[in-house]
Amino acid sequence: MVPEKIKKLYKLLPPLVVRDIKEKYAGSSIGVFWTFIQPLLVILLFWLVFSKIMKIRIPAGTGDFPYLPFLLSGLLPWFALSDGITRGASSIVDRAYIIKKVYFPPELLTVSVVISSLIHHGVGFLIFLTAYFIITGSISMLQITFLIILLGVQFLLTVGLALILASLVVYIRDILQILGVVLQALFYLSTILYPISAVPETLRKIIVVNPFTALIEGYHQVILYGKAPELFHLISLGVAVAVSLFAGRMLFRRLKQGFADVL
Repeated sequence: MVPEKIKKLYKLLPPLVVRDIKEKYAGSSIGVFWTFIQPLLVILLFWLVFSKIMKIRIPAGTGDFPYLPFLLSGLLPWFALSDGITRGASSIVDRAYIIKKVYFPPELLTVSVVISSLIHHGVGFLIFLTAYFIITGSISMLQITFLIILLGVQFLLTVGLALILASLVVYIRDILQILGVVLQALFYLSTILYPISAVPETLRKIIVVNPFTALIEGYHQVILYGKAPELFHLISLGVAVAVSLFAGRMLFRRLKQGFADVL
């Protein structure tokens, strides 16, 4: 049985998510179409550079795998992940007026922003998956099952990291400046733009220990090859989720008592 207090608190989540999505496009002349335009421009740029200029090809056992589906199967989840972490990190300081004026569980602000980012970028991911599976003409229950699992894992990982960062940013605002650089580095150290086989053996260990690589490789395996993610990747993700959620929950609980004073 879920305690009544928790039920009441989490009834606030849907309106917070809706409000966040509306605010994201407030004052924009084309509104929700930015959901497609911004990612599309980035995708076209990467596709042009890596597929047409550098001519990267993806080994698939027999011949080469088209680069565009490889790129989209990793890049679209990354958009949701990085956006959720970035906006989640600033979710408390951005809503300081709420915390200072009324009693409100601040963690809901962080969780609602992560959900909003997942919905925002999930639309494009769903369109890609639908088009890809129609073109290939096949989709299995294994793929559907592991896609749901990976999306759930991604959500929990994003929430855990966002809680850690959101609680620290209240006291150390410079983290927001550092975060952009760190995420940029992790982006290029994940197998989003290139296959793991293209990484020199001496550098592969650095790429593999990145938990985001495990997540992206999971999407590649499930979407492109119709296989379950490798056990090593699943274990890495499980550890990353457990550590981030535990650390995020404990740190947020300890530091939130001083939010109103600092903000």
